[in-house]
Formats: sequence, structure tokens, C-alpha cells
Amino acid sequence: MSNILQVRTRYDRRRAVRYALSRYNDPNPKFANMATMGGGGDCTNFTSQCLLVGGLKMDFRQTGQETEWWYRYVTREPFDRNNDDWWSCTWSLPETQLRYLAANHGQTLDLLENPVLAKRLSLGDIIYYDWYGEDRFGHSAIVTAFNRYRVPYVTYRTLSPLRPRRNVHWRLTHRRRDAVRIWAIHLDNQPV
Repeated sequence: MSNILQVRTRYDRRRAVRYALSRYNDPNPKFANMATMGGGGDCTNFTSQCLLVGGLKMDFRQTGQETEWWYRYVTREPFDRNNDDWWSCTWSLPETQLRYLAANHGQTLDLLENPVLAKRLSLGDIIYYDWYGEDRFGHSAIVTAFNRYRVPYVTYRTLSPLRPRRNVHWRLTHRRRDAVRIWAIHLDNQPV
């Protein structure tokens, strides 16, 4: 019988926030810029990068689209004949990232139903937005600051047609529309 040593990595919230504040308006060239690909924005790719820099480990379980979280870089894999990057749905889509993080790394909070829960958030937590009531989240942002009343401020990239924003109030609007759902993931300090 073999003993497997599991190493738990502490989520470095400040490191994730520093990355967010330095890269929100300057996409990291080591990752695809999904805002330029015609399929939407780059928000969840951005929050995934922040999570990775903060210490979340890529999850290559190969058990299904929503049970893993990873990004494979250009030409680092033998299957990369097209010389392009690959990533999991949970890396790039808000709805699936939320489900993955809820199942593996944190607690879900319904901020629209109970706005006082926003005060329980910490730096580096992720907030998700649904503006159209289609039962799917279409945007994500990372908590990067608090005001003196402990109201969270978020930073995000590409909420088209708006430009990337840094340290804005967590109750975002989109095209003059309030969100019909706002959920957050309060991440464990020591993700598996």
C-alpha cells in the first residue's frame, strides 16, 4: 500500500488581488485574450488567472467538463498541432466556474437575496452576475478592496460594451440593467 502525501496550498488572497489590480487593463500575454475571440468577454479567464496566481492548483481530473479547472499553454502539449491554447469550460465560463468552485473550494452566497452577506466576503473572492434571468451567470469579478463600511469593491475585465474597471462597487449594472441574480464564492483559505 502506498502512502500519498497531499499538499494543501494556502490561497494567497493578497497575491490574487495584486495580480488583478496589475492586469485588469493589461491582459497577460501568457494567456489567450478571450475578448478578442468573438465569443464574449474575458472576465472569467481573468478571474481564473487571479485564482491561479493566488494558489489554486489546476485540476486535470479528466472526469468531465465541470469537474476540472485548467489551462494548457500553447505548444506545451503533444496534442497541440494547431499551436494554440486549450482550457476547460470552468476556466472561461462564469456559470461553470461558479459550480466548480462551489463544489471544490468554497461557499456560495446569494448576495441579491441577502446583501448583508457581502460583508462576509474576503479579498480574492469571486462574484457572479446574471442580468437577463436566463438562469445562467454571464459575468464574474474579483473582490479587490473594501470601503470603510466593509462594502466590497470588485475589479473585472471586459464587461462589453464597458471597459475594464478597477475597485468599483460590487453591485454592477450592465447596459443600465440591474442583475437579477448575484452570487459569490467565499473561497476556503486552504483549497484542496
